[in-house]
Amino acid sequence: MEKHWDVIVIGGGPAGYTAAIRAKQHGLNVLLGEKEELGGTCLNRGCIPSKALIHCAKVWQTVKNAQRFGVFVSEHQFNWEEMQKWTQQVVQTLRRGLQLLLRHHGVTVIKGEAKLVEPDKVKFETEKGESTVSAKALILAMGSSSVKIPCEPEAPVITEEQALFLPSLPDSVVVVGGGASGVELAWLFNALGVKVTLVEMLPQILPTVDVEIAEGLKRSLERQGIDVRTETKAEKISAQKGKGIVQTKKGQIEADLVICALGRKPNSEGLSEIGIQISPNGSVIVNEWQQTSLPSVFAIGDLVHGSGTAHGGMFEGERAVKAIVEKLSSKTLQRGDTKPVVPICVYSEPQVLSVGITEQEAEKIGLEIEVVRFPWRALGAAIAVGEVDGFVKVIAEAKTKRVIGIHILGHDVSNLNGEVSLTVMMEMTPQEAVKAIRQHPSLNEGIKEALWAMAGLPLHIAKRPERGRW
Repeated sequence: MEKHWDVIVIGGGPAGYTAAIRAKQHGLNVLLGEKEELGGTCLNRGCIPSKALIHCAKVWQTVKNAQRFGVFVSEHQFNWEEMQKWTQQVVQTLRRGLQLLLRHHGVTVIKGEAKLVEPDKVKFETEKGESTVSAKALILAMGSSSVKIPCEPEAPVITEEQALFLPSLPDSVVVVGGGASGVELAWLFNALGVKVTLVEMLPQILPTVDVEIAEGLKRSLERQGIDVRTETKAEKISAQKGKGIVQTKKGQIEADLVICALGRKPNSEGLSEIGIQISPNGSVIVNEWQQTSLPSVFAIGDLVHGSGTAHGGMFEGERAVKAIVEKLSSKTLQRGDTKPVVPICVYSEPQVLSVGITEQEAEKIGLEIEVVRFPWRALGAAIAVGEVDGFVKVIAEAKTKRVIGIHILGHDVSNLNGEVSLTVMMEMTPQEAVKAIRQHPSLNEGIKEALWAMAGLPLHIAKRPERGRW
């Protein structure tokens, strides 16, 4: 292996492998180091396996309720082990594809533990021994790890990652943490017949999402049988006769299994020793170009955010490479891009899609806004598939009428993120955004209907709804 590289990327998750491929496409000599499997937490223990299992659960729900649509299925049942096999097949297929993709692009990959010894030097420990290599620029993408809650050693407590690979389903679970991962796990296990209690210490689940959307999802989850407890802090988990006992100020909650979904912490251990500035919560501090306090070292993804998104990390990987290319060309880095518009998606049923500023954020900064809503129950595509729970909420600046936020609760809405993100990113006015023709029937029409309502020309509703409660 070569000793000197243009760029060394540490971490082979979505942020890291994106940066490696983009750097190679710019003609740079690239080394990508990963201590475990390529794809990081997202592919191997997070996004992909969770969404595969959620899909399995949704298929089960469809079969179980098929009679509603005139389809009669006798002796319907599901098999958790077979669902696990499908999930592993999906993961292995994507992992092999990623290996081939990196090879196709000419990225050199090394499997081993990486340690920064100097701002331009990395020591790799592999099965074949140790080797030290140097680079003109480093991109750190070491990701994050699950946050754990204090518990007794014998208490049946697992992380959100471990919950995806259970050998069998328990009768009851407590999910501690009402963020995206916690909500998704609560929905998954409830859909498969497990008694679920979802515990969140803050006043709402999905704390970063618009309050109306979060409230709507909470009501839907409760109708589906999930016991949702907000403003309830899990202080300790103990064990009693093989059960997990979650201690809160509002009483005890007992279950066969406790799943910690409290968020994630950056894997930043040891970085401050070589001069990289770290924030009190452990995240790496970067500028608008993902540049750390060491000019030749960049950080991206969960290492910067803790509980970030894969797609946000991939964007940051591209931005870091752009900066490195400029830097290696002896060009002065200009002011970086503005803050990107990163969609937040929750893959429960109904799903959540949140892009841009929420109503609460606008109020906090004193921004005058205009808000409109359109209910799924008035949309042909939603009625046709029997999924009318939810609504579209559009937020615009009151003076300019520019759309600065779109938030949706409803069936399959995560797949609307492209249109929504583009509308918010470009800060279109409703008149501009409605020019594109959406096919009929489609869920996209719900967005257009809300935009028409904001323009004062509602089509399939008689007036603007004042609330998103449907």
